[in-house]
Amino acid sequence: MSDVIADPYPRSNRHLISRIRLIEGDLTAQRDVDAIVASVPVTLDMGRSLNQAIIKAAGPELDEFLLEHLFKPRAGDVLPVPSFGLGVQHLLYVVTPEWRAGIEHEDRDLVRCYRGAMQMARHMGLKRIAFPALGTGAHKYPVKRAARLGLQGIMDRLDAGFHEVRIVCNRAETYDAFHEWLVHYGWEGNAPPSQAASFKNSE
Repeated sequence: MSDVIADPYPRSNRHLISRIRLIEGDLTAQRDVDAIVASVPVTLDMGRSLNQAIIKAAGPELDEFLLEHLFKPRAGDVLPVPSFGLGVQHLLYVVTPEWRAGIEHEDRDLVRCYRGAMQMARHMGLKRIAFPALGTGAHKYPVKRAARLGLQGIMDRLDAGFHEVRIVCNRAETYDAFHEWLVHYGWEGNAPPSQAASFKNSE
């Protein structure tokens, strides 16, 4: 399957692309947003490094809450949870697909993760939301493909109610992939210097 698609974003909201902010840094350090999006695989394996970083920042109560409330998760599901000690008001968990060479509807499910988180944030009246680069770490998604699908999901649900949608990349490769697609679709933002170049967690 090709990574190139003709025009994934609704033309009616193209002017809102300037509300997307791209940075390289630590997702758990984003304290000036209303919500942080985190991911958990269908297997509920919380041992991955970004999950561990979030649980470390939020406290063990988060791990216990997820084990109690995530039941038979499906890829694309969104669960708002307390942020505990994370330092933001809200935490939105999405159930992310594993990359299976594109034969198990992973593209659809990854877009659903972004769309679902955006819809949940809008329903909750949130103005600023921070995403990791979903799927690009232990989920083994091809980075450019994941970036294109992530932006498609965000733009599908971006409206004037959002003041900022932040994409936080923890590796230069991921940052470059999102930057390439954003510029391709007319984004003119100037991303700030890396906030934490040594941060090595995987989404």
